[in-house]
Amino acid sequence: MVKTFIFDVDDTLYDQLEPFRRAFQKHFSRFEDEVKIEELYKLSRKYSDEAFESTGYEITNMRKMHIYRISKAFEQLGIRISDEEALQFQLDYEAFQNEIKLIEEIPQIFELLLQRGANLGIITNGANENQFRKINQLGLDKWIAPENMLVSEGAGVSKPSKEIFEAMERRMVFAKNDVYYIGDNFDNDVIGATAAGWKTIWVNFRNHKRTAQEVSATYVVEQPKDLLRLVDGLTRGL
Repeated sequence: MVKTFIFDVDDTLYDQLEPFRRAFQKHFSRFEDEVKIEELYKLSRKYSDEAFESTGYEITNMRKMHIYRISKAFEQLGIRISDEEALQFQLDYEAFQNEIKLIEEIPQIFELLLQRGANLGIITNGANENQFRKINQLGLDKWIAPENMLVSEGAGVSKPSKEIFEAMERRMVFAKNDVYYIGDNFDNDVIGATAAGWKTIWVNFRNHKRTAQEVSATYVVEQPKDLLRLVDGLTRGL
């Protein structure tokens, strides 16, 4: 039976901390001794997820959310920054995302899956323009057909809603028992895909905590090399 593997993008296929770190060093190096950059990054993602559902994709609202998430992350660490600093940080964060690269093992994973006849797709939250800019920078159309890439703005619904996963089922046509969703965010990726009846692979590269004890990922990996080993085992004999 052909298996299908659908991937998240941000912090799953590339290291999202890297452009964040570069923007931090450009704008906030004065806080380097008192702030752990990865902790600040995790907090900003938490506030981003909280605000995302109610923000919408209109650019003015998106910018307000961008200012909010980094400002709140700093505030939790006892530091206040101006809205202008927060916006300039965001603009450089986006600029540095134009230089992102796939995690080393990801091309090997894609090649292995294609060699074994698996179907590949993407579901990612965000604005179409921003997410497709990243998709193009990463060269994902080398392995994944554009019609199998679903961005939440275009879908009209976002993770963790099970409707976005069901939209992909209609688009790609596969059986629930033969699809795996691979992502880093427990709420959006594991809980969302589980609600749709999919199997899940939680790529927990940053040692995040589970946010719901009643939901478990089908598999958990903590290193990209472990993900490569896992998909090899899941597709052997296809």
